[in-house]
Amino acid sequence: MNRERPEPWPSGRPTTARLIASGAVANLAVGTLFAWSLVAPRVMADAGAAQGRGSAVFALALVVFTVTLLWVGRGQRRLGPRGLLGVAAVLAGAGLGLTAAGQRPEIPWIGIGLLFGAANGLAYGVALSLAARVVDARRGAASGLVVGAYAIGPVVLGVVAPRVLPDIGWRTGLAVLAVLVAGLLGIAAALAPGGPTSGTGAGHRDGQVAVRRRTLAALWLIFAGGALPGLVVFGTAAPLASAAGLSAGAAGTAVSLLAAGNLVGRVGAGWWSDRVGRLAALATALAVSAIALAGWAVSTAPAVVLCGFAGIGLAYGAISALVPAATADRVGPRAFPTVYGFVFTAWGCAALAAPLFDGGAPAAGGSRPHVYLLLAAPLLVAVAALASLAYEETSRLGR
Repeated sequence: MNRERPEPWPSGRPTTARLIASGAVANLAVGTLFAWSLVAPRVMADAGAAQGRGSAVFALALVVFTVTLLWVGRGQRRLGPRGLLGVAAVLAGAGLGLTAAGQRPEIPWIGIGLLFGAANGLAYGVALSLAARVVDARRGAASGLVVGAYAIGPVVLGVVAPRVLPDIGWRTGLAVLAVLVAGLLGIAAALAPGGPTSGTGAGHRDGQVAVRRRTLAALWLIFAGGALPGLVVFGTAAPLASAAGLSAGAAGTAVSLLAAGNLVGRVGAGWWSDRVGRLAALATALAVSAIALAGWAVSTAPAVVLCGFAGIGLAYGAISALVPAATADRVGPRAFPTVYGFVFTAWGCAALAAPLFDGGAPAAGGSRPHVYLLLAAPLLVAVAALASLAYEETSRLGR
C-alpha cells in the first residue's frame, strides 16, 4: 500500500476537517440529481416532451457525469478545486434554473442532462480528490463521509418534495433548489483550497507509485461487478418487493431499508476499512451482496426479503466508499483525480448495463432463482479482481 503524506496545496495545507467539509457540502448539493424522478413526469409533460422521456434525460445526465469526471484531474491542475467548484455552482444553478423557466421539450435535456450532469461530474470528482488528500489512516472514513453526503440529498428531497410541491408547483420548487444547490457549491468552493494543484497524471512519480494497468483493471472490475447488483435492485426495488410477496407497506419498508443501507454502508464501511484494511472491507461488502442474493434465490419469507434489501444497500454503499479510498491508497492524491476518472467509468457502464439485467427481476418473485444467479455473476468477476489486488499487495510486501 502506498503510505505517503499529502502534498501541501500551493496556499498551504488545509485541515482534514476542512477538506472533508468541502467535499461533503459539494456532494450534498449535487446528489439532488438522484431526486429528479420526483418532478420528471410533470416537467416533461409541461415542456411538451414525450411521456417517459424523463428517464432518458436522467440517463444522459449520468453519461455526462461520468465523462466530465474524466476531465477533473486536468481541470484541477488548471483551475484548482475552488475554481472547479465555482464552475460547478454556475452550471448547476443555470441548469436547474433553465429547467424551471423553460417551456420547450429540449430544455430538460440541456438543463438537467447536460448542465446539471456536468456539475455533478465536477463536484463529485473534486469532493473525492479532497478526501484522497487525507492521511491514509483516516482516508476511508473521509471517503465514506464525502460519498455518504451524496446520498443524503435525495433522501431529504424524497421526504420534503411530496409535501411542498403540490402547494408551490414544480417550477418554484426547482427554482428554489437551483439557489440552494448553487449556494451550497459556493460554500464548498470557499472551504476548498485555492489555486491550481501540481502534479500530473497516472504516470507521475514525484511522491507517487506508478499505476499499473493490472491494478487499474482490477479496481475497474471491482467497482463494476460490485455495484451492478445494487444498481439493478435500486432500479426495480418496489416491483421486486411486491413480486416477492410483500404487502404494500412491507414493500415500502424494503425500499427504505435499501436506501438506509446505502447511506450506512457508505459512512460505516469507510470508517471500518481504516481499521481492518481496504481489501478486507471490500471482500466483506461483496460477500454481503452475495448472501443477500442467495437468500432471495431460496426463500421469499418476508424476513429474508427485507434483510436482503438491507444487505444489498449496505454492500452498494460500501463499494461506493471503498473503491475511491482503495484507488487513492495506490496512486496517491496527486494522481487520484485523473486515475479515478477512469475507474469511475466502471460505475457509469454498470448503470447503463443495469436495465439489461432488471427485465426479469421484478417478475421473479423468488420463483426464478436463476435470475438471482445472473445478478451474482458480476460479483464473481469482482471477487476475482479483488483476489488479483490481494496477490499484488502480498507480492509487494514480500519483497
